Amino acid sequence: MLKHNKLSIRGPAQKAARVLTNSANRSGAAGRSVLAAGRTAAATWRRATLGLVFPGACVSCEAEMGGDSSPSNDVPLCANCLDEMEFFDDATCRQCGAPLPKVGQGADKMAKDAARNPGCYRCRGRKYWFQETIAAGLYLGRLRELLLRMKRAEGNALSLAVGQLVWRQRGEQFAALEADVVVPIPLHWRRRLVHRTNSAALLAEVFARRLKRPLAERLLRRRRHTASQFSLTPPQRWDNVRRAFGVRGGHHLNEAHVMLVDDILTTGATCSEAARALRNAGAARVTVVVAARAVH
Repeated sequence: MLKHNKLSIRGPAQKAARVLTNSANRSGAAGRSVLAAGRTAAATWRRATLGLVFPGACVSCEAEMGGDSSPSNDVPLCANCLDEMEFFDDATCRQCGAPLPKVGQGADKMAKDAARNPGCYRCRGRKYWFQETIAAGLYLGRLRELLLRMKRAEGNALSLAVGQLVWRQRGEQFAALEADVVVPIPLHWRRRLVHRTNSAALLAEVFARRLKRPLAERLLRRRRHTASQFSLTPPQRWDNVRRAFGVRGGHHLNEAHVMLVDDILTTGATCSEAARALRNAGAARVTVVVAARAVH
């Protein structure tokens, strides 16, 4: 059994390691630490960034970086591309992460109502297995283009760049969550063979490293291959992923707060079913973190 004191974990992450390994100890010989299913954030960051040095050009439009075109050293995106992304500056729904109305009749009332009650007019009444969603921006324009490119084999460096960008937009909120472990939405092995990357896992690596929390990349698994959600109606999306996720045998999350990471949230069906598996494995709370929220 992998003990937490053999890992390179310091500071707040020590609490997370104790939470996760203690639960494994209680499960007996079959129990394994959640950390054994993944890697420490530091180790995965080294693996992910090996050979993926950010270039001297914008990873989106390939414009030369430098001077006024380079607003941040850790986000290799030019100012023009950043201006084409719609990030959330105003209130969003705590449950589904969708933007709330900014102006117009009833907007203030809707914002106050969403702050008091679970869900907004888009998601109220829907049973989710997660408690909260934090999204950086809208799934439109340049951000949508980047997220689609991240799903290709050559998109690894782009995924890391977007992870840094999302951290810059929402890092304080992520830190305030005080999550115990970071878990990405997994791909089925067949889809992984096709795409040769998992953008959610790379985003999760960035957040875990920044938060100094363990990354359990292999904790969740896809029980079965599912059709792409892209062309399905909302009801079909829920049916498509129902009971599609499981937690690898022997793991127990011991009342942990899990940060569940994906690239896009539309209906919330995928994240909800993944959260169901985590809650059934003992998680007390699941917060979904995504780069973009799609709304229709």
